Amino acid sequence: MNLVLQKAAGLAACLVLVFAVAGCRSVPEYRCGQFPASIETPPETVAVFYTPGASELLVFGDCALARERFIPCSTFKIVSTLMGLDSGMVSGKSARLGYDGQKHEYEAWNRDVTLQEAFQASCVWYYKKLVGKLDKSYVQRTLDRLHYGNADISVWNRNGHNVFWIESSLLISPEEQVAVLADIFSGGAGFRPEHVAILRDCMDAGTVGDFRMYGKTGTGRNHNTNFLESWYVGFVEIPGKDRVFFAIHGADPKRNVTSASLRETLAALIRQLEPILQEYAGNIPESGS
Repeated sequence: MNLVLQKAAGLAACLVLVFAVAGCRSVPEYRCGQFPASIETPPETVAVFYTPGASELLVFGDCALARERFIPCSTFKIVSTLMGLDSGMVSGKSARLGYDGQKHEYEAWNRDVTLQEAFQASCVWYYKKLVGKLDKSYVQRTLDRLHYGNADISVWNRNGHNVFWIESSLLISPEEQVAVLADIFSGGAGFRPEHVAILRDCMDAGTVGDFRMYGKTGTGRNHNTNFLESWYVGFVEIPGKDRVFFAIHGADPKRNVTSASLRETLAALIRQLEPILQEYAGNIPESGS
């Protein structure tokens, strides 16, 4: 057995089944394990993997955190992109909303960006503008249909901005993140396939080992600690296999945790888990998705 397979076998052996119960959606069991010693993580970090039809979620880190709800911040751009396309507020990857000339912290935001550029640069002003064009009742119905965390948009348009998804009322757990993603990309969320294809292109993050990775970062301030906590959520496509969806969330009560660092942590974990994920994913159904 080569070294990679030995590591994978060791990781698989240390996983323990734990039953999870949550809200409105049928929840698989958890197979819980610790992060490999070679991968450094903040003290409050959890990574969740799920593939459609699986009887269990693969969870690394503190299993309890997989069910805890956190502010989604820019990971909400996944759903708001689809709502913008579905409602006709944006027409495609090249759609622009008009730059007002305001100077922002990140240089990539200081111009008239397209939808794809805004997604990949996580441009907050663009998505504030996009969400502001949506009907509140439509947004509420969509989040309810998706079982998107607590679906709480109660601070809608407070102070002139739609900030319910930024350090505010809307909360979602890692377990719920992967369930929403699985619904969207398995065709069960009610969005048009061509709009989901546009979102997929926006999420493209290149290759990790033999897999193609798609994801979205998210960072926000925890007002109890005053430090940043972060997300990276998305999925990997495995040749000849079904998709595996992931969500990693990390926080540290003593320092900032950036989404870029979590993205690297997730990529390192995927590289070590390749044989496990290959087996976990199973074959693509004949009907495809």
